[in-house]
Amino acid sequence: MYLKAIKNLKFKIKNYSLFLTLIFNFAFIILNCLYAQQNLQEIEVKSGDTLWGVANYYLKEPSKWPEILKFNNISADPNNVLPGMKLKIPIVMIKEQLRSSTVISIVRDVKIRRQVEVNWIDAQPSMKLYNKDGIRTLENSYVGVKSPLGNFMTIGPSSLVIIQPEEKTDETRLLSGEIRASNIPIRTPTAFIMPKITPKTPISDYKTKVKEDQSTIVAVYKGAVDVTAKNKTVTVPEGYSTEVKINLPPVEPRLLPPSMELLDEKQKTGSMGNADIEKPKIGKMKIENVNEINVGGELSKSKASSGWLDITHYHIQIAKDKEFDNMVFDSVRPIYEKFDIKKTDVPDGRYFWRVSYLDSSSAEGIISSSKEILVDKTPPVLTIEEPINNVRYSDKNIKVSGNTEEQSIVNINGSYISTDKYGKFSTEIPLLKGENTIKVNSSDRFGNTTTIALKVFQTQEGVKQQIRKSFFLTPVGIVISIITISALLVISIVTVTG
Repeated sequence: MYLKAIKNLKFKIKNYSLFLTLIFNFAFIILNCLYAQQNLQEIEVKSGDTLWGVANYYLKEPSKWPEILKFNNISADPNNVLPGMKLKIPIVMIKEQLRSSTVISIVRDVKIRRQVEVNWIDAQPSMKLYNKDGIRTLENSYVGVKSPLGNFMTIGPSSLVIIQPEEKTDETRLLSGEIRASNIPIRTPTAFIMPKITPKTPISDYKTKVKEDQSTIVAVYKGAVDVTAKNKTVTVPEGYSTEVKINLPPVEPRLLPPSMELLDEKQKTGSMGNADIEKPKIGKMKIENVNEINVGGELSKSKASSGWLDITHYHIQIAKDKEFDNMVFDSVRPIYEKFDIKKTDVPDGRYFWRVSYLDSSSAEGIISSSKEILVDKTPPVLTIEEPINNVRYSDKNIKVSGNTEEQSIVNINGSYISTDKYGKFSTEIPLLKGENTIKVNSSDRFGNTTTIALKVFQTQEGVKQQIRKSFFLTPVGIVISIITISALLVISIVTVTG
């Protein structure tokens, strides 16, 4: 009986030990994963410095220098002199003023100014930005920045931003322009915006804009944010916006303008209620035959005041890539102004475009999905072989012929004529006595047109137009004609003498 009890005890101890081992291994794996997921900042050791010197300068708690060993292959002696090398240190351990943001992407003209310097310099990819450093984007320019804690923001055109990491946050100061950010607190001249991070909404996505009058616009696309001004905090949920004017608290959240897809869907399903609205014409694009972006035009006001119908502008972007990293056009225009890509400086080629709507407060709605377009603004080639310009002809009908690009449509004096697969065309038109104007138009499938105008004169003294070639005008035809005529003469002579 005692032996059986001892065996049971040994079995339980063995299983318990196995259980503890599993728990330990699991915890070890989780710990390693957490370490792997930490945001690390790379710092460069000054020549002759020691690990203790690095810890004393960079760490909020220098005594935690052994933590640096976990991420670097260096000696454990803090007094050993380190060569000029690069060390990786967890961001959370570094003093806030020494944390660095990183420039991820640059579009066009972006400038950087260090806190201790006066001059602005050109931003470069992977450039490090520190506390109180300034970023300035020029017209139609963008810059993507990764914060010390791994959050991202895109700084829009004509913006001025100050990098300012605070305790446990990545606070950024927006003095002018706009920022689209994820989980980054933003302070403007009139408001403070703090993302609401919860288990249900771990990521926020929102745009903050400072207008010329210094008022702040906040539009939320994902999650929620708290907007505080004048001792009042308003929570702005997904799909809503708020405005903060100088010396006033935030206004109550209002619906953002709809996306292009939602507007299309509401018209299809007839779910627009009694609203008297004409949607901006945005047709379905087919890459094979479209050189036009149908956006803009009159958008009537709703008779029944409805927040999302308050659309005053549209934001159009055109890029060479579907991710819009390489933008060639970016503009905000009144909704009544129809967009014409032919009046822009976008060169011929294949592109992607997208559009979003703005309301009267300048809050921007969700941008549409990208659509492909082929831009061709070059008029088709057109040459006229016949007739000759400024020549007098005695014919009452005249031949008009020439060449143009394949699949182009040819119009001569208002009448369309067909072309062959090579773009050749030929027809006859009547001439009136005196001066005649012949206008030839060739239009390609993108709406580009080339026009050639000729003047010819119909007079009795004019030259005959070139006779069309026939078989009897070829060398072989001429020989056959001569033989035929000779034979007829011989038959005639025989008949007469006979």
